[in-house]
Amino acid sequence: MFKNYSDPMSKGEEKHKTEIELCEMADHVVGVGRSEAFRSYLRSCRKDDNVLDLTPGLFVEFAAVKQALSERQQHSVLVFGRGDVEDFELKGFDIAGKAVAELEDTRLVFVGAPDGKHEEISKRFTECGVPPSRLRVRGFVQDRESLRRLFQEVDLVVMPSRTEGFGLTGLEALSAGLPVLVSGNSGFGEALQCVPHGSSFVVESEDPIVWTACIEKVWAKEDLRT
Repeated sequence: MFKNYSDPMSKGEEKHKTEIELCEMADHVVGVGRSEAFRSYLRSCRKDDNVLDLTPGLFVEFAAVKQALSERQQHSVLVFGRGDVEDFELKGFDIAGKAVAELEDTRLVFVGAPDGKHEEISKRFTECGVPPSRLRVRGFVQDRESLRRLFQEVDLVVMPSRTEGFGLTGLEALSAGLPVLVSGNSGFGEALQCVPHGSSFVVESEDPIVWTACIEKVWAKEDLRT
């Protein structure tokens, strides 16, 4: 329903039917987070017990990343994505833009712009209130080494998706020792709720002002649960 093309709900229903048909044909269904819904979908064919949950662990290749200990005058918030028109609201990029726009000491770094789409994506974020001087739009990260360098450049990763199957980029950032803020409506957010203090990284709101407040707590090194 969050896709920005015509008839998103009817097209989503067609995709859903195809998914269920494939699940019914399979011996096992493996979900990377948020598998509970498929158990209910498959009860009618008595395959709900065949749904397996797979929760990824930390990425070892990012464990050696060393984060800067010194304070920076201007903080950087990183968001990942393709920036496609149809996914801008789905991934909550508008939430991230409006949240960062309220913080004069913070810039937004967007990574994942398709070729030739940098200006279009920049315009969308400026329409959310982010000044061009506090906005950086870049293309896809091509390799793991570039991703490691990116994780050392920024101070926080946000994943404010309105819905998300899991969200591996957030897990990659956390593996590198970066603070993360993720939507509660994501597989990664649900997984974090199950680990000690993990709920402090989860934001249960689509209100940009709530995200702004959570980002400010990260800058102040406060407990997000307060």
